[in-house]
Amino acid sequence: MFYGTDLDHVDMPLPRNPNQYWGLLHEESPKNNYIYSHKPVVTLFNHTCTFKRESDYPITTQYLPSLDWLSNTEYMVPTAEKNRLQKTELSPLIYVHSDCGTPSARDTYVELLMKYIGIDSYGKCVHNKDLPPHLQDPIQGMGHGDFYKLISKYKFSLAFENSLCDDYITEKLWRPLMAGSVPIVMGSPKVKEFLPSNHSAIIVEEFESVKKLAEYIKFLNENDHEYEKYLSWKKTGIQNKYLIELMKNREWGVDGSQGTKYHNFIDGFECFVCQRIHENEILMKQGKKPRTYLSSHNHYGCPGPTAYNSEGVRNGPEGGNSWDYEFENSRYTAAALRYHIDKGVPYTKTQLLATVNRMKNQDLK
Repeated sequence: MFYGTDLDHVDMPLPRNPNQYWGLLHEESPKNNYIYSHKPVVTLFNHTCTFKRESDYPITTQYLPSLDWLSNTEYMVPTAEKNRLQKTELSPLIYVHSDCGTPSARDTYVELLMKYIGIDSYGKCVHNKDLPPHLQDPIQGMGHGDFYKLISKYKFSLAFENSLCDDYITEKLWRPLMAGSVPIVMGSPKVKEFLPSNHSAIIVEEFESVKKLAEYIKFLNENDHEYEKYLSWKKTGIQNKYLIELMKNREWGVDGSQGTKYHNFIDGFECFVCQRIHENEILMKQGKKPRTYLSSHNHYGCPGPTAYNSEGVRNGPEGGNSWDYEFENSRYTAAALRYHIDKGVPYTKTQLLATVNRMKNQDLK
């Protein structure tokens, strides 16, 4: 069993035993280890547990405790009070991020959006406002009730992920939804499939420019009736049948939540793999051929970094992001790693780097 972020490229169990299964658990952002975005590496594994719904044991909702938690109205602030707070102390939007300069180029977009509408930025990125001292610790503060109270005072929250990949959805989306602040989402292209209703979030990619997005936010900010349509699901209940069914069938909990088959998705994945192995042993005892398991690229594969022009239009992969080099280098590392693993002979870091450089030079010819 391999944990994605901690994979040691030069400490693989070689030669690989043909009767040995390799399992990959990698719930984190692509930026933590881009090597899994490339087919040569992700297809090494027999069993996968990632945020992608195509993986063998998908954990797309890993940051969502429960639907009851999501529907909670404990922190909701009346729109009239939000309007009053805007007149005295707050901007229409809140942004709380401290992982700066990310592959999604979210800080660049925030700076562009700030030209058109007020944003209170409490994190280290594009910082212009301080959190209360007891909320400044990123581990303790972000889960504190007072942090949810702060979010709830804002009409809108910027829910911008550090990477843009199908099904990569974090607490950045779920927090404002729970607190009663309308999320403005930059993240998974398929995020709408997981929203509580079809009118509960604003998707950045649906606007042709940052100016158009700002104009729409201003329109909602000045029209309470239209704004409150985005919060109506908190009264009527979650309407997304796919999300309801997904959470109903989820067998693992979050943050030690009770009432699930497994305490967390790690336990769940381990048991899932054991069950597959056990079933194959039964088949072999019956003289039957065991099932073959092998992951495919879509079990994790994510696109590279992105960038935005001055209008807030996405340039796409390799569009001028400082992460471009790391992503491109990981492509060669993935190919080199696969080359050595397929040879079945242990190798050193020096040998791996030599193979990487050889492949780069071949492409330059």
